[in-house]
This record gives sequence, structure tokens and C-alpha cells, in this order.
Amino acid sequence: MEQVLTRQQGELVALERRLVLRVRDALAKSDAPPADVERLASLVNEMDELFLLVIVGEYNTGKSTFINALLGDEVFAMGDLPTTRAISILSYGEAGPPKSIGENVHLYHYPLEVLRDLDIVDTPGTNSIERMEEAITRGFVPRADLVLFVTSLLQPLTASELDFLTHIREWGKKVVFVVNGVDRRNSDDQVDRVREYLTREITTRLGASSPTMYFISALQALRGKLAVRRGATAPAASGAPAAASVAPDPRNEYPALEKYVLETLREIERVRLKLLTPLGVLRNLLKGNITALDGRLLVVHEDARVLRSIREQLDAYSAEMRSDSERYLIEVRNVLYELEGRGRSWFERTIRIGNANFLRNKDAVENRFRAEVVRDSPNEIEGVVHRMVDWTVQRNLRLWSSVFAELDAHTVRLRESGALAPHGDTEFHYNREELFARLREPIERRLGEFDTDKEARQIVESVKEAVTTAFGVNVLAIGLGGILVAAFTTAALDVTGVLTATIFAIAGWLIIPARRRRLVNEFEAKIAKLNEDLAKLLRTKFEEQLGRYEQQIVEIVAPYGRFLETERVKLESGLGELRDADREVTTLEQRVMATFPERN
Repeated sequence: MEQVLTRQQGELVALERRLVLRVRDALAKSDAPPADVERLASLVNEMDELFLLVIVGEYNTGKSTFINALLGDEVFAMGDLPTTRAISILSYGEAGPPKSIGENVHLYHYPLEVLRDLDIVDTPGTNSIERMEEAITRGFVPRADLVLFVTSLLQPLTASELDFLTHIREWGKKVVFVVNGVDRRNSDDQVDRVREYLTREITTRLGASSPTMYFISALQALRGKLAVRRGATAPAASGAPAAASVAPDPRNEYPALEKYVLETLREIERVRLKLLTPLGVLRNLLKGNITALDGRLLVVHEDARVLRSIREQLDAYSAEMRSDSERYLIEVRNVLYELEGRGRSWFERTIRIGNANFLRNKDAVENRFRAEVVRDSPNEIEGVVHRMVDWTVQRNLRLWSSVFAELDAHTVRLRESGALAPHGDTEFHYNREELFARLREPIERRLGEFDTDKEARQIVESVKEAVTTAFGVNVLAIGLGGILVAAFTTAALDVTGVLTATIFAIAGWLIIPARRRRLVNEFEAKIAKLNEDLAKLLRTKFEEQLGRYEQQIVEIVAPYGRFLETERVKLESGLGELRDADREVTTLEQRVMATFPERN
């Protein structure tokens, strides 16, 4: 039987060890808390240790007294005040003073045969006023193969005990409940009521099946064993009466508990629990880290959704800007159309025989052309340019404000949902916070530094510079006026200035109408060309500015987008590995239970 147990146990231990190492590596790659990775690294070594029976409970419930009763000797200090201030491990060996084997861990030896197969651990009280002592106990629970939870008959299952039990159950530990103090009961009914109460509370609050429970008096058991020892070693006085025997208490189930510890925890039961321990640790760590990765993946998806929203806003902004900008080009075209209409009318009225003397006066023609045709058109066009620039700047400001509001609202939503861990909680959260700040800060800075007047002036100057390059003038309004006057009055003077009065008088009635038609056609062509050139120039400058605005947002968003994509791939891969491992834990648990069934 031992060979069969050893072979089956060895196969399962090898499978569990490989699984533990695989999960450890998966957690390390997934940016899991270092404590979880270290826990699994320790677990690999703990799998080779003896069976670990850990005794927990509040102070003054009799944990140390129970161990002393089990040994039949006063090895551990007992008392009404907290006596165990560190982890005490009891192993097989010659009795002697304890040795310190680590911070807050003491090792005791005692020649009790059962200790060849298991170690017994006494822990500080879970309700100690020293939080460090409770933390020591909580930290040792994951190593336990079986937990004996000691509570008091007079104060069974307090609120702090329920809280600690929840912690134990999270690690998937088998728990045996020990209710100490039946020697202090008021009546047998009290024992029955407490048993009923504990069964109800444990099954409903902790979701456990019918609990294994023993009602004992550890003090009675210890006193009985010490009395037997003293009776066996003391010399009998001549004629002295034998030591008075004490009738056993029928409600003290200590003998059954001792039998469970000394006999039941051998072979199959011990092997089963020992094999389930690493699986319980894996189950707990996998559950916590799968939840954490799911939360991080939610943050990544939500961040990515916000970035998509920002890009959609940018695309909509760009499309709307390009579409709406056409109305300003139409306004320019309308100004030139009106100028064209005035010009045709002016040529019809002015280029006539009766105005021969006037047409010979270049300055007079230019002044009238400027006053009656050009009028305020250059200023009107410059006004359109200014409105177009102001509109572009204001719309860009609205975009930046909208993007900032989106990021702000997103952060608030995540914090309210609890999806954001404290800053620096993991490498993921640290990197995300840093990159998110890089995403948010330039937008906030851009909004804070946004001077619409200054920005508009810069763009207008850029447009004027383009006009200078395209038309060879320095100032938009004056320059355009000069273009129009120079383009059309010189041609008009060419009609009349080279003709003598005699020839003009004879041929004017033939030449003037033809020349007028030609001038009108040239005028219309020049207006069309001017309209085309201005539209092209304004559209080019608008596209340049719009492209700069788009690029500013893209350059800010792109690094965060790359980070999110990298994290998404890493998290989805990590979750896949952890979920596969979780399914393997279930499979191994079922195999352990089938190979080493629990005794009823």
C-alpha cells in the first residue's frame, strides 16, 4: 500500500510542481504582485516539507493547552494573557529549549511518534492588540495542510474569528473546528446550543458544508495525562492509597480529536490534504490575479475606447472643418463676383467716346476705378480671412477642450468604479499613470496657454506672407487693391492713350466697343484667376494649419495608443495562461479526491 501511495503521490506532486512553476512564471510575466510570485516560489519548496497542522484562534482559547495535552507535557506556556507571540513549530526530536529559525519563528522538538509524519504549528492569537502578531498568523496560513480552528464555548465564533475564517477559506484550507472549554459549561444544553449555532453560522456565512467539529476541554485532558505521568513515576508509599481516578467527562470529545490527529492523519488522509494544499494556494492566487488582470484589461479597453473617441472627434473635426471652410471661400468668391459686376458696369459706362479726355488722365481713371469698382473689396476679403482664421482657432480650442473633458470624465469613471489601483500598485499602473499624465498634461497645458488672439495673428501673418509670395505685395488689403487697380486700369489706358484726337474721332465709334468687350473679357478672366489663386492659397494655408492641429493631437495620443496595444496583447495572453492553469487546478483537485478519497 505504501508503494502505491508513494507512486501515486509522486506523480501528482510532479504534476503540481510543474503547474506551480508555470503559474509562477505566468504571474511574473503578467506584472503580478511580487508577494504572489514569491509565495509560489516558496510553495515549490514547501511541497517537500512534512505535513503542516496549523492551530489558530483568538488568544486565551486554549491553543497552547491543546498542544500540551496532545504531548502530555507542559511544553508551551499557558495563561489567561497572550502567551504565544511568535510562530511555534513543533517537530519530532529530543525535547529541549526552542531554537529561532527565522524572524518570529521558533522551532521546538518533542519525541512524539506522530511528529515523524507531521509538524504542528502554534500561532499568535488572531485578536491580539499587536497587529503584527495577527499578520504573522495570517501569513502562515497559506502553508497549512490542515487548520485546527480553536474557539471558546463561552464566546463561540466572534466577529473577528469570522473575519479570520474568511481569510482561511480563501486559501481553500480544510478546517477542523475545536470548541474548547466544555468543562466550564453551565449545562449539556449549552453545548448542544453552541453546536447548533456554529453549524448554522459556518454553513451559511462561510458557504461550507457541514463542518467537522469537536467539543473538548484541553485543560482536563492535559491534567489527566499529567496525573497519569506523575502517578507512574512517583514511588508508592507504604500503605498509601492509589491515586483517585477521575471519571471521564462524556461531553469532552478530546479523545476523538486526539485520535483524529494521531491516527486519521496518516497515510491517505494526510496525503490527500498535503496534495490539496498547493492546489488551494494556486486557486487563491489565480483567482486574485485573474480578477486583477480582468480589471487591468477593463482599464485598457476603456482607455482604448476613449482614444478611439478622441480619434473619432479628431476625424469629425477635420471633416467638418474642411466642409465648413468652403463657406469662407464662397464669401471671397462673392466679394470678387460683386467686384466683377461693378467692373463690367464701370467699363460700360466709362470706356466711351464721350469720356476720351477723362480716359487720357491716368490718375483720374485709377482713382475712379478704385473708388467705383475696387471700393472696399480688399478689406472685405481680408475680413473674410480674419473670420476664417478666428473660426479655425476657436474650433481648435473647442476640440482641445472636448478632448480634455473626455479624459477627465474617463478618469473619474474609472476611479468611481474602483478600476484604478493606487498609484504605483503594479508596474502596469505605474506605467499607465505616467503615460496617461503625458497624454493629459500637454492637453491641459495647451488649453492653459491658448491665446486665441495671438494664435489668430500668427496665422493671419502666415496668410499675408503667402499673399506676398504669390502676388508680390506686402499687405493683404492694400496689396489686393493694388493688384486690381494695376491689372485693369492700365489696360483701359492702352485703349485711348496711344490714339490721336483725329484718329480717335474718326475711328472711335468702331474701336471703342470692340476694345470695351475685350477689356470686359480680360477683366472677367483676371477676376476668375484671382478667385482661383486666392481660393487655392487660402485652402492651402487652411490645410497646413489644420494638419498642424491634427498632428499635435496625434503626437500626444500615439504613444499611449501603442502602450495600450502592447498591454492588451500581454494581458490577454496572461489571462489565457492563468485561466488554463485554473482549469488544470480543478482537474488535479478532482484527481486527488478520486485517488485519495476523504474518510467519513
